[in-house]
Amino acid sequence: MVLTLGVVATVQVVDARAGLEAATQAAAAEAARAPDRASAQAEAQARFSSMVTGYPMKSAHLTVTIGGFSRTDQVQATASCVADLSWAALVLPTRLTLESRVIVPLESWRSRVP
Repeated sequence: MVLTLGVVATVQVVDARAGLEAATQAAAAEAARAPDRASAQAEAQARFSSMVTGYPMKSAHLTVTIGGFSRTDQVQATASCVADLSWAALVLPTRLTLESRVIVPLESWRSRVP
């Protein structure tokens, strides 16, 4: 039984980690395609929020950093969440904090001034 709990808890952590990575990547990509800084932040947050709801995580948080929004700048997205494993406290810690960091270049065709 303990082995089964450990396997199920490990699968939940792997699933949460994969979801956090995917949501962070999608948020950074969304920000990189945005036409301006303000919409980049809003679109990244919206994309991240919509994706994390399908994964076993709590307290998901995203921070997006954008330089001057020129062609050579990058978007850096950093996210964290908590995988709640309180149901498997016999095998693993009750909570695991997961983090993800993604850096993507801005889409050059979006950052040009007309």
